[in-house]
Amino acid sequence: MRRFALLLLMLCLPARADMTMTRELNAPNQLVPGQPVTLAVTFWTDSWFTPPPQWPEMVIENGSLLTTPLPNQLVTRKSQGISWSGIRMERKVMAWDRGQLRLPAIDIVMRSAGQPPKTLQLPALKKNVVWPGGVLQPDRFLPASSLQLMQKWRLYRAAEDQELHVGDVIERVVTLRASDVTAAQIPQLLYAIPGSGTQRLPPVNTPLTHGRGEITGAQREERLRYLPSAAGDLTLPPVRLRWWDTRQQIWQQAELPGARYEIGAPRTAGGEQALQAKAPVAWRALLVSGAIVAALLAMLIVFRRAFCHAIRFILQRIRTFWRPVPLPELTPVKRNKR
Repeated sequence: MRRFALLLLMLCLPARADMTMTRELNAPNQLVPGQPVTLAVTFWTDSWFTPPPQWPEMVIENGSLLTTPLPNQLVTRKSQGISWSGIRMERKVMAWDRGQLRLPAIDIVMRSAGQPPKTLQLPALKKNVVWPGGVLQPDRFLPASSLQLMQKWRLYRAAEDQELHVGDVIERVVTLRASDVTAAQIPQLLYAIPGSGTQRLPPVNTPLTHGRGEITGAQREERLRYLPSAAGDLTLPPVRLRWWDTRQQIWQQAELPGARYEIGAPRTAGGEQALQAKAPVAWRALLVSGAIVAALLAMLIVFRRAFCHAIRFILQRIRTFWRPVPLPELTPVKRNKR
């Protein structure tokens, strides 16, 4: 009887959940300024979390915490016969200069419903940050795990011909796609050249996503319009970008070829004309429209009897609706003459 009462008393006692937290910095052996690394914080418990864990406040020296969203992960482990379940949260950290990326030791107070606060001490984390050999322009230094450079040319003419004259416009569109970078790290790619006026359009920065919306890099699109002011040859230079490959730990160079155009004298047209660029033919839209029209014609041929019957029925109902209905005479025909 005493054993049963003791067991019942133990079951009535409130459950005491144990909690802990770990912190780790996942960085390569050689870390360069501007290269993002992963900072992971894992909350562990042997029961459940109430309330759900939140990212703790922490100090980062010689670096900053990026706002790149990363999905949380559910993890498990077993230690000394006890099963632990955890929530792993990750954020990107970036060092902006050489030296040491350091996260000082901090005390974290973990709270759970119905339990007293528990104070944990997280040890300090540090990682050396060095510039790679051969850095010429630190302000244009671009570390990336992969990089792709593309360009397009658009010609705006005042007349429907194949020649360029003074007053026409040559637009150059350069697109850079890079992984493990932010849009603020990508340097300017297009510059003005002597002998021609230019018009720079605002660049368009777009994040690159993967999977469940995880941001993996950035895309930058620059547009520069060249405005020839004199007749003759116009040579547009190539675009060269030297970048640091963080996977292979070597320098790489991305290059786009330039172009040469023959600019004629100004046109002698008396009235001003709007510059027009010949738009590309949207073959896919034309094919889809043609397929839809063909399908409608085929359905009309196959179901022509049903269509004709439906049209005759509709016309008959319309005629019936608008047919005049004779009403009886309201005024008597024969009246007594006075």
